Amino acid sequence: MFTAMLITFRETLEAAIVVGIVLTLLSKTDRQFFKRYVWRGIGAGILISVILAVILEIFFGGFEGKTEQLFEGVLMLVTAGFITWMIMWVHRQKDVATRIKEKVSGYAEKGYGLGIFALVATSVFREGTETVLYLKTSTLIGQSNQIAGAVLGIGAALILGTVLFRFALRVNLSLVFTATSVLLMLFAAGLVAHSVHEFQELGFLPVFSFDPVFNIAHILDNKSVAGSFLRTLFGYSSVPTLLELISYASSIALILWLRRFTDRLLLKPVQ
Repeated sequence: MFTAMLITFRETLEAAIVVGIVLTLLSKTDRQFFKRYVWRGIGAGILISVILAVILEIFFGGFEGKTEQLFEGVLMLVTAGFITWMIMWVHRQKDVATRIKEKVSGYAEKGYGLGIFALVATSVFREGTETVLYLKTSTLIGQSNQIAGAVLGIGAALILGTVLFRFALRVNLSLVFTATSVLLMLFAAGLVAHSVHEFQELGFLPVFSFDPVFNIAHILDNKSVAGSFLRTLFGYSSVPTLLELISYASSIALILWLRRFTDRLLLKPVQ
């Protein structure tokens, strides 16, 4: 449930911030007419995300046995890639509010309501797509109470978004996104390790004679309540193989390197 709550909170908050910036700008510039395109964009983005979720569920339901296991492994890798991309996208959005305002102002001045619609629909669809993939993957690795967690996450994000824009409170969103990025980074690394485990069981990746590298099941077993929670959230394993450990550490190292590389690009002076 916690993973579902974290994912939906993060994605909903990102979408709510974009929508909030657009609505606030339209209100302050007395362009109420264009708000209808904002609401239509929200509806379109949600609708497309729901259609994607249905297609994914139908598509996944047609697999059995090793084919299903292979699909699970691939989906985990794809989702880990999406999480990494999302973390980096948010990390690079230092002036996202300014750019959104410039786009919306330009569309409004030209009377281009479809531009505002496309901007909002794309933002909502992007967050919705990521949410669908994350929730599906969370189910595959054993997370329960997905609906309850998703409802709590969406509700918390909408409340924070409403408070942020209606009462103009100074919320340190940078701190919020940094904290959730750390958790999602560990979640992504866990998905990669899970995927490697699936591929090893299928025989696509080797299992060495000295695997597992260590066994701490007597301290914290995967099947215990705490162990199961850590496994589904962070990819914890009490009996990890060498490739699982390497893939987990490499995933974290890659994300940290990408963040540092991005910072260097942002700080690089324009010639």
